[in-house]
Amino acid sequence: MVLQVPLIPHSGPPILVHQFGTITHRSLSEQELANFDRERIPERVVHARGTPLIVRFSTVIHERGSPETLRDPRGFAVKFYTREGNFDLVGNNFPVFFIRDGMKFPDMVHALKPNPKSHIQENWRILDFFSHHPECLHMFTFLFDDIGIPQDYRHMDGSGVHTYTLIDKAGKARYVKFHWKPTCGVKNLLEDEAITVGGANHSHATQDLYDSIAAGNYPEWKVFIQVMDPADEDRFDFDPLDVTKTWPEDILPLQPVGRMVLTKNIDNFFAENEQLAFCPSIIVPGIYYSDDKLLQTMIFSYSDTQRHRLGPNYLQLPANAPKCVHHNNHHEGFMNFMHRNEEVNYFPSRFDPARHVEKYPIPTAICSGKRDKKENNFKQPGERYRSFAPDRQERFVKRWIEALSDPRVTYEIRSIWISYWS
Repeated sequence: MVLQVPLIPHSGPPILVHQFGTITHRSLSEQELANFDRERIPERVVHARGTPLIVRFSTVIHERGSPETLRDPRGFAVKFYTREGNFDLVGNNFPVFFIRDGMKFPDMVHALKPNPKSHIQENWRILDFFSHHPECLHMFTFLFDDIGIPQDYRHMDGSGVHTYTLIDKAGKARYVKFHWKPTCGVKNLLEDEAITVGGANHSHATQDLYDSIAAGNYPEWKVFIQVMDPADEDRFDFDPLDVTKTWPEDILPLQPVGRMVLTKNIDNFFAENEQLAFCPSIIVPGIYYSDDKLLQTMIFSYSDTQRHRLGPNYLQLPANAPKCVHHNNHHEGFMNFMHRNEEVNYFPSRFDPARHVEKYPIPTAICSGKRDKKENNFKQPGERYRSFAPDRQERFVKRWIEALSDPRVTYEIRSIWISYWS
């Protein structure tokens, strides 16, 4: 086979004659430069930095080079490599979220990100946006609380946030929420402690996690679920599928289902972190979605984001591919490196051996208008604030005074927030 390379006019280094054709030094350098220009995958819009194993911990709003001591939710994403495929559970260290409607997600992120004019993150933009969404109050009782700055990734809770559905082989469905509790306890940093820690090492939490695993001090979490019969969802004074709400543990207790131990650091940051992709749409038999409005949006949004970041065949990358035998009808596309010699790449087909695999039930959707739920945005945040000790309440209020003191926060916006918290 002869390699045909077009000659490029040049007045530079001499031409090299190769037995398979004619190649210039310039064409070689262009290939190297072109590859160099594409070494980096575009940064995640949110969760830009983190340390993955099977779990990927991350900060959320701030860019890749930001200190890990900033007040910010922490990403807690888990990819389960099961015998029946992968299950991606994308969550945070808090059990609730800012908004319940996924269509507002892009606007929310824009408000939390730096000002597009000055590239500075500013409180007035955040407070302006969320003043229109009082459902955010519950999330802010976590973010502006003492737990708003975790000491490190080993000492923080994890939550799936969304409501999923568990389905047995008879087709019986139950709503489920997932929780992780660190066996070493939850530890946080107050503002003065964060300044001290952040001044010494802006990646202190990443280093702590890496060093702990390398030393054999393996981080461990107990894994719990809360389960609810969908027939009981109207018994509560809140919508169980609303991600701004928690399920009361005295009524729906945490049930232990296992433990998670992190025993190995990654070998290659690019291949196992930058190419690692989580998508809530990826589930396994026995687990299904719910009518959680934010989850329904994320099912599309995450997969679409990964196709943008990594290409249409991102699920072929080693970090994302199932470890079990698997099959799909995805066909060609950029960066497709699977060799296939099959003739049937469609479904259904009587020539397709996959039609003989075991079938699993999927709950039938019944559209009855139940999603139009009563909305109380103040009860759970109020209960949480009143559960704080007096010194903890005082620190919470001081953080809000500082945020509302931004000179660009208008009287109207400030009055709205004071009325919300009142």
